[in-house]
Amino acid sequence: MKWRFRFGAVMGNALEYYDVAVFAAISMYLSAELERQGYQQATEMVWGIFALRFITRPIGGYVIGRYADKFGKKNALILTSIITGVSTLCMAFLPISLLGAYTPLAILILQMVLSFSYAGEYPALATYLLHDAKKNEYARISALMTGSGLTGVIVSLAVVLLLEDLLDPYTMQTIGWRIPLLLGVVNIMASFWFRSRLPNLPMNYRERRHINWYLAFHIFLIAVPGAITFYAINLSSSLIREHLNIGGLKSVYSLVLSSLLFVFIAICAWLTDKYSSAEKIYRVGVFGTILCSIPLYFVMASQVIELVFFALLSMMVFATMVLCNWAYMMAAKANGQATELGIGYNVSSTIIGGATPLVVSYLVGMHLTYVGGFVALCCLTLLVSNRLPKPQTA
Repeated sequence: MKWRFRFGAVMGNALEYYDVAVFAAISMYLSAELERQGYQQATEMVWGIFALRFITRPIGGYVIGRYADKFGKKNALILTSIITGVSTLCMAFLPISLLGAYTPLAILILQMVLSFSYAGEYPALATYLLHDAKKNEYARISALMTGSGLTGVIVSLAVVLLLEDLLDPYTMQTIGWRIPLLLGVVNIMASFWFRSRLPNLPMNYRERRHINWYLAFHIFLIAVPGAITFYAINLSSSLIREHLNIGGLKSVYSLVLSSLLFVFIAICAWLTDKYSSAEKIYRVGVFGTILCSIPLYFVMASQVIELVFFALLSMMVFATMVLCNWAYMMAAKANGQATELGIGYNVSSTIIGGATPLVVSYLVGMHLTYVGGFVALCCLTLLVSNRLPKPQTA
């Protein structure tokens, strides 16, 4: 497959993940809206919605994964673009004053629909892009997927940051937070434009057989380290930054962190394809995270700013090695079967992605070191997968 098609496919993924990440970026404004409806624990409720929406991910991974295996990955990618775009527009025009006390329920339903859509997006894209890839392309293609997701995160943070700079607090709270959601229109148009021009892959009828649940479980174990790395660094960064001694950089911490991670992943992908292998670098990154997370998070709580930046940089190096090759590790194990990949990947995202912000918000109140312990503990699933018999693929 030509690289221009690969870039076209992941452009849709970037827009998909923008719609997912923007929820975290505007969470404080949603909390304020719920407070006006009389909810005392509005912040906890917003992050509770963030966690609960992951319930639909295994369902979406199964349903859209089966659809992709039977009717083609390209058709599945177009379908997810439609669902995500429409759901985001509904969020943008949410009639809070009309819904009143039912606002949290409406937000939860829309977020569950978005989560259902993205659950099928990632497996279909991974199996599509890696279908005929060469060995010296694995890391770059995997990094392309992770990088596109990071692009969505970066753009969502940048848009909200820009709006906060341009608009006064009252305008931002009343209508400003809806503007990033209105970019869901761009999602629909751009995703259709890119994905309708993608080549169709030949159908593989063996994919219509019964689900290999052991394979899905194995993919789950491999996926967990990538999931905890992504959600702990990106979507929980707003919770961690308040406990860092970085002065005035707190306001741009999340944006800078995601941007640097994007650059590091691009460099790591090129070096991996040229000098090593995606599997080897992924394992080094996970083992490094297991061994170093606790001491690095301990150092991050230091009052010495130089030590804080050293810990952040070191943590980012290990995260880069994991995220750069995450998609390949799952897709290689799935061997083209989007359903099993969808189940394993989305169960890991449900457990880790949904729980991580809530766990982090609790642990940072005790000490950042406990966050490091949580990250290291989650990464141990890769060691478990190494000890189990290898699954059989058709």
